[in-house]
Amino acid sequence: MINIPYSGEEALKIAIVVEESGRKFHEQMASETEDEELSRLFKDLADEKEKHKETFENMLGETRVERGEDLNKKLYGKLEDTYLEALADSRVFTPANEKVQDAKQASNRNELISGAISLEKDTMLFFYEILDKARNSEDRELIDKVIEEEKKHIKRFIQLR
Repeated sequence: MINIPYSGEEALKIAIVVEESGRKFHEQMASETEDEELSRLFKDLADEKEKHKETFENMLGETRVERGEDLNKKLYGKLEDTYLEALADSRVFTPANEKVQDAKQASNRNELISGAISLEKDTMLFFYEILDKARNSEDRELIDKVIEEEKKHIKRFIQLR
């Protein structure tokens, strides 16, 4: 990851893309797994990803109202959004990610759960990287909220072990 600071707005934009990618992954896993309990969990997590995305979109709107539009957005316009989307898409739930492939090819329930936990941990670690580069305490607080949402997913998978 490039060593640039992220504003809360930028972190939320990345979180929105990651949540959308995660939703698509969970929906696909729900339809492909034969284990009914896991299928329900993947469906639930897909729904949660959609809710998280909506939460982050609301947080993004509030951030813009409270602090105005991000300076990078003003400078770079759609180029900034394109960069942030590419960054988010390249990290966790991409089809090329080995862990996504492992989860899709899991031969049993434990492998699938382990793969899903690993992906959720990667998502959380990705946001910790962003947190480390946050510009100020307000931005860190927003990113912390994103991380807390991701931790909930890991706990749900662990409960199935």
